Amino acid sequence: TTKDVLTFFNKKINNGKDKLDKVIISNLDCIINNENKIPYKNELQGNLTLLSECLNNDKLIPLVVCQPGVGCADNIELLLKKYPNLIRGLKFHPACLNLPANDSKYLPYMRLAEKYNKPCLFHSEVITDVNGNFVRDGVSDPELIYETARKFPKVPVILGHMGLGGDKAHEFGINTLLNSIENGDAKLYADLAWVDWDNPAKPHIVEVITKLLNTSKGDKTERLLFGTDAPLGVFGEKALKQKHSYENNVKNIKQAIKENFGQDAEKLISRIFYRNSKKLFVKNLDKQV
Repeated sequence: TTKDVLTFFNKKINNGKDKLDKVIISNLDCIINNENKIPYKNELQGNLTLLSECLNNDKLIPLVVCQPGVGCADNIELLLKKYPNLIRGLKFHPACLNLPANDSKYLPYMRLAEKYNKPCLFHSEVITDVNGNFVRDGVSDPELIYETARKFPKVPVILGHMGLGGDKAHEFGINTLLNSIENGDAKLYADLAWVDWDNPAKPHIVEVITKLLNTSKGDKTERLLFGTDAPLGVFGEKALKQKHSYENNVKNIKQAIKENFGQDAEKLISRIFYRNSKKLFVKNLDKQV
């Protein structure tokens, strides 16, 4: 709930060295399916509930959940017209919709993102078998998201989880992100939710930063965003056992950046944890990032 998220603002993080300024949030009831394999709440009902809770709190940055194949883009446009400044982006979860991310049903929603100048966050996931080999028929495959993003090259499209699914999956997510930059045919970003969660060395995070620093188009580290997930990085019993998992993850990412990027570390930390998302989701900013 938004109440749970807001209580987190009052907790000291990293002994008070870090603080939360804003949280990007969406309604899980619009994503998670019921016994009939449709979302618990439709696009209007679920998103309106969230937006009403965010109206008077500038700490919360709401993304409206879109339901291609179940809902209708007209619903989202109604919300965008009613709350043009409150809504900061659109969110898609192809896996929960069981709808490949390159399906034409996404296009009306993407046209709205283009029309209203809103970034789009896609759940991305590379499906592998028990041996870590690609299956490549996952509906949230980064390549399928990239295919849709190429049709709207001005719309920022975020690969949530950077390919979720283990080492090879993250490698594939990184390659998709880098290819989009080198080709200049889509405005892809990636977030770090669940990336290297259990590895303090953060190898894939270090890898993607290194590669973004050295693209043929120059430094593109503005394309990388810190991310957690619902609610704040861990679920269920694991969350109870790892009360400090959020704080430890932040600490380990920062430490890995400091150990690998020397004098550029603080600048990179500021970008990844704060300034990149601020530039992307919060309007009327200074343009210097």
